Amino acid sequence: MLKNQGFTLSELMIVIAVLAILSAVAVPSFSAFSKKGHLNKARAALVENAHFMEQYYAQHKTFKKNSTTWPDLPNTATSKFDIAFTAKSPQGINKGDDRYILRATPNAAYAKIENRYIEIDQHNRIKLCTKNNSTECKNW
Repeated sequence: MLKNQGFTLSELMIVIAVLAILSAVAVPSFSAFSKKGHLNKARAALVENAHFMEQYYAQHKTFKKNSTTWPDLPNTATSKFDIAFTAKSPQGINKGDDRYILRATPNAAYAKIENRYIEIDQHNRIKLCTKNNSTECKNW
């Protein structure tokens, strides 16, 4: 007697259904893991820039390059975030009132899926901010 080899249609449908369920669980988890990794990279770049600013201050006794410009940062971007000073220019900041805030914002392509940004100030306080209708920040 010959025995038919292969799978029935119902067996194939069950396998496809199981794969679809596994994919539905795995893809969002991977996406969240990936976003967290990109945020951590941006945070590391901000911390490195803050260390640079501390060294700059130790040498020049100010965070400013001159009255209208900031020093050039060693890290101005990661693969998904752009890094810059929040104030375009240090004008209006007195010498005795030296301060700065660096911000890592999602670049144009990544901003479509990420609505959070990170800030660090001269005291190395790091904030993770979510930008929806209003901006909410928490220490990170």
